Amino acid sequence: MKRISWGTGIVIAFIIFIIFSLGTTIYLMKQKVDLVEEDYYKKGIEYQKDIDVQKKSIEFSEKVIFDLNENYLILKFPENLSDNKLSGEILLYRPSDSGLDIKLPLSTDSLTQVIPVSDLKKGFWRIKMSWQYEGQNYFNESSFRIE
Repeated sequence: MKRISWGTGIVIAFIIFIIFSLGTTIYLMKQKVDLVEEDYYKKGIEYQKDIDVQKKSIEFSEKVIFDLNENYLILKFPENLSDNKLSGEILLYRPSDSGLDIKLPLSTDSLTQVIPVSDLKKGFWRIKMSWQYEGQNYFNESSFRIE
């Protein structure tokens, strides 16, 4: 049996390393990349405004309640609010696939909004709710898992 010289061994190892590196690079270049936000630079600049709105929401006397059951996500606004003065939007955000994100207008009927979740794909979801009441902006966020 013939032995491989050390020089040939180094060349073979180097070639295997190059093939592995190129294969990994090609594989990773074909992967889908979902950005958290398409306009993340603009969002980053305006982030202080978001922090102020979140702080105001935390200081709000009563909280918005997120209630999840098998078929529905129920949003309950505080009783002391008037439903005709509420406006805003709801984002159902799927961190693993931005193509599944859903934007809904805030439409409360008796300070409650019901969102069907039976059509949502199983997994981790985040709900982001931007809403206005009497000219003030508020923001609430929660997460849930659909099994």
